[in-house]
Amino acid sequence: MTVELEPLGPRLRRADGVFQQLRLRILGGALARGERLPNERDLANTFEVNRTSVREAVQRLEHLGLVEVRHGHGTFVKDVSDSSSLEVIEALLRDPSTVTLDLLRQILEFRRHITIQVVELAARNHSAEQLEHARLLLSRERDEGTNPARALVLDVELNRLLGEATGNLMYQLVSNLFTKLLHRLGPFYYNESRDFSRSLETHRQLLDAIEARDPIAARRVLETMLTYSESAIVAEIERLEAEGRIGPQTHAPPPRRGLVEGDSNRPAGPRIQS
Repeated sequence: MTVELEPLGPRLRRADGVFQQLRLRILGGALARGERLPNERDLANTFEVNRTSVREAVQRLEHLGLVEVRHGHGTFVKDVSDSSSLEVIEALLRDPSTVTLDLLRQILEFRRHITIQVVELAARNHSAEQLEHARLLLSRERDEGTNPARALVLDVELNRLLGEATGNLMYQLVSNLFTKLLHRLGPFYYNESRDFSRSLETHRQLLDAIEARDPIAARRVLETMLTYSESAIVAEIERLEAEGRIGPQTHAPPPRRGLVEGDSNRPAGPRIQS
């Protein structure tokens, strides 16, 4: 294997460090589909950890569907598209080198289809208590929403509440994923250039439609909201990609050996995480 890996220092729990390095290289394409990982002993020597840590890390990769353990033959990298774990979507946004405009467009398209279904179900199935909670969030947005950080917190809570209001556990779980994604994408949209008054008004319109149990009106308002926010996010991603701050060709001085996710010596990049 030609991919460079780095022994782990005391910063991370050993299994976490092994898992993070291997996951990053699989998601970034440095470890290709079908490639066989070094055996457990060789990985332990490379990372300077015990074999138990390597075994735990590989089990976590297997759980995500990123590798396949073939007993007696070794551990092989799987195609990312073979994974059934939604956690992989979040993981793809953890590192600037795996964030691309194409990936963001796909995520935003997926998000659009799911959230449309969420608001339609929320309009049909919400409870009085959930609506009251949403109105309270709107009141807080009116008072605090000019602060981008507070606006992000309130919008995250509203997204979580809408998922709960569907009355459908599957949509609620996927909404929880998008809540995490919103945290990561937040800095691209929740900044000083964001139109606070426009956001407040569209949230009011959305809650009016939900209160009226009108899924068609709720969908119409949401589509307007998504078109506006997607445009802002894509514009920011295009700028960062053009500057070489995200994507596989991220501009950065080469590390001494490998690069551990979360390394304090890591070159500065865009804050994907909020």
